[in-house]
Amino acid sequence: MKKILTLFASILAIFACCFVAACGDKEPIKADENTVIITASDSSFDFDEKTLKEYMDYLQENQKFTYSINNGMITAINGKSNTTNSYWMLYTNDSENANQEWGTFEYEDSIYGSATLGADALIVKEDCIYIWAYQTF
Repeated sequence: MKKILTLFASILAIFACCFVAACGDKEPIKADENTVIITASDSSFDFDEKTLKEYMDYLQENQKFTYSINNGMITAINGKSNTTNSYWMLYTNDSENANQEWGTFEYEDSIYGSATLGADALIVKEDCIYIWAYQTF
């Protein structure tokens, strides 16, 4: 009986170690063909208290890219639509509106945090970078 308990405790300890290791820090997402990087730097746009969605509308009107939004959620960018387990996720270097605990994105040797607000609520800041990454979960 003592051997069975020892074996069970060992298996449980191994399982616990694997679980803790799996929940550790994840590697940042990296840019690929499904990444859209928006730098808020167009001098003809008035950034004063505008949302990222308003800036994206401006970019779309000027044929810089296309996107769709439904109930506050981006559903497609440049013809690539969300699916059952693939979604457009937003990252930014706006430290006031980013959370690295929720996920990170690495771009040009910088780490960007997951945006804490959606495009329709996030106030766009001039010279900040906003990264849309198409991710599958």
